[in-house]
Amino acid sequence: MEEVDVLIVGSGPAGSSTALHLVWADPAWAGRIVVVDKAVHPREKLCGGGVTHLGQNVLARLGLAFEPVNFPVRQVKLVYQDQSYTFQGNPVFRIVRRDEFDHWLVRTAEKWGVRVRQGEKVKEVIPHDEYVEVITDQTTFHARVVVAADGSRSTVRQKLKWDDESRVARLLEVLTPEEAHKQPEFRDGVAVFDFTQMAAGLQGYYWDFPSLVKGKPMMNRGVFDSRARPERPKADLVGELRQAMAGRGRDLDEYELKGHPIRWFDKNGRFAMPRIILAGDAAGADPLMGEGISFALGYGDVAAAAIIDAFARQEFSFADYRKRILRHPLLRQLPMRVWLARLAYLRGYPWLVRLGWRVARLAIRFTRWRNPDYEPAEPPRPVVYDLSRRSTQP
Repeated sequence: MEEVDVLIVGSGPAGSSTALHLVWADPAWAGRIVVVDKAVHPREKLCGGGVTHLGQNVLARLGLAFEPVNFPVRQVKLVYQDQSYTFQGNPVFRIVRRDEFDHWLVRTAEKWGVRVRQGEKVKEVIPHDEYVEVITDQTTFHARVVVAADGSRSTVRQKLKWDDESRVARLLEVLTPEEAHKQPEFRDGVAVFDFTQMAAGLQGYYWDFPSLVKGKPMMNRGVFDSRARPERPKADLVGELRQAMAGRGRDLDEYELKGHPIRWFDKNGRFAMPRIILAGDAAGADPLMGEGISFALGYGDVAAAAIIDAFARQEFSFADYRKRILRHPLLRQLPMRVWLARLAYLRGYPWLVRLGWRVARLAIRFTRWRNPDYEPAEPPRPVVYDLSRRSTQP
């Protein structure tokens, strides 16, 4: 049995970000944290891989330059039937491979002194008054605080029977080899979000993301269905993806198809119980665009702040954790994105969708996103991680 102050279950962006934010606040936290994950890095993770300036800014505030291999997208083309408009930036966002990105975060956490136990599966989670008992396939932890950062299918949630209203989006993805010099997406750094199939019942979009897989150009193609309106019938995602790819000269049957659920955010959901908090997809992601990585990094910031406060006050109810999420500069966007998703995917009012599209196309002309040289991301903080800093907290 091992006693630990903070046990983080899951070493994806939310879990690693929580650890990094704790250690950035005080290096002494490194010896008080254990991260466990059933996977071993680098591990494959289904994801479009988009990291916007929102996520890059979280890393910059930790003093981290964006090191993982990435494809910078300089134009984002949004399409709906015969209408389209473009966001521009330097870059608008970056496309990463999750195996490489997540592995980089874990290596960084380990470099900062955090102990990460990979290939260790959680089997039971048992709350007690003074600690949470977490039984893995290798040991038993008595943790004063547990952070469940283990994704949409959170094991911690399941073991605690921590259920509330179902809010699960769906996505399918394939990778297609490409000749980069022939593809405008690669030549010009263009990502496409095609919302045309909303008219047929899809509550989302088809995407084309140029990406690099082990140095080779591959198009990440997929379809996202938010299910922001769960009362509506489910779209045929395979059929939608097949049709969209056929229009681009690709046969879906020639490629490996993968799928994954995403749990989306609900401000009225349950985010904490005594000594246990949720972070990342386990708490809820963006249902409008399916943006997960940037928000997961932001959850790490708010989770770390809540943990530091809990230990300072020796009060572990986390009764204010929801409020912390809703007032966090990044995460407070989530309720608005939920509202927009429910409005955008409200079927039966196509004239409203087309009107919204026209308004958005005009509005972009008055923002900085009209400028291809606009750099939305902040540079890393000049202060580097300093091992000489020591805790004054008992």
